[in-house]
Amino acid sequence: MNYLGIDIGGTNIAIGIVSAENEIIYSNSFKTNTFLTAKDCASAIFNDLKENTKHTIAGIGIGAPSVNSFTQNIENPPNLIWGETIPLAEIFESIFNLKTILINDASAAAIGEWKFGGAKGLENFALITLGTGVGIGLVVNGTIYNGANGLGGEFGHICIDRNNGRECNCGGHGCLESYIGKEGILKTAKQKIEFSSGSSKLHDFIPSEIKSKDIFKFARKEDPVAVDIIDSISRDLGYAISILANSLDLKQIFLFGGFAKEGNFIKKKTLKAMKPYLMPNIKENISLQISELHEQNPAILGAAYLAKNGDS
Repeated sequence: MNYLGIDIGGTNIAIGIVSAENEIIYSNSFKTNTFLTAKDCASAIFNDLKENTKHTIAGIGIGAPSVNSFTQNIENPPNLIWGETIPLAEIFESIFNLKTILINDASAAAIGEWKFGGAKGLENFALITLGTGVGIGLVVNGTIYNGANGLGGEFGHICIDRNNGRECNCGGHGCLESYIGKEGILKTAKQKIEFSSGSSKLHDFIPSEIKSKDIFKFARKEDPVAVDIIDSISRDLGYAISILANSLDLKQIFLFGGFAKEGNFIKKKTLKAMKPYLMPNIKENISLQISELHEQNPAILGAAYLAKNGDS
């Protein structure tokens, strides 16, 4: 039997039909902002599968931001325009006439990494998702952690700047996401370019046209402003991870999505930034790794696995 896995992000929506052998046998993607409602999204995916594949599916798993795993709704999503309370599982079930399970997108990615990637066999680990938003999937004592109210996974809304912190889309200030999420990185870049005195290739760009990949490209070439931007991102991420590691005594932490695709370049900088904040015994044992499933999308694999197996 095949199952449909869906990864809903603030910028892109990725879908994949996963076979009984856990291989993605059909995939596609859509821009999130092309859909004004969740029903529009579900209908577009239904029509895409109807028109472009003959594979049948037996169930649907969806990873999405701001999910209440108990109610199976998306609630108050900072980076979606579909409303405050979105009964997403119900919407997909009504259009596909198939059982649909909804989970936090980072938790879906953690399941994928756990069952098919670098976290295979681990009982305790975290996977941090980087993109438009910043999330976390936690496996604690062999179980996905959903939180007391079903809302676990909002790592991006840890406050890292209590004094004059940036306003976040969630309504708070100083959230991690407002510094290392997609928009946050570009804000940092514009500020540092504007106030830099030395020469930089980034000065040749129109500020609104700078992309993260450009910043990393020049940082690898030791462009001083680009390096400063990446160091700032690494410090913020490293500090936030240190809070997580010290609190939960996690040995393995994985990075997926967004600038995690920069691999060892960002891993080394983040590890260096986080170590001064770690307790000595945590510092000696912690491992920061890049997801092994960037080309396959662990959130699709994890969501489909959940649809097939129920509780992970």
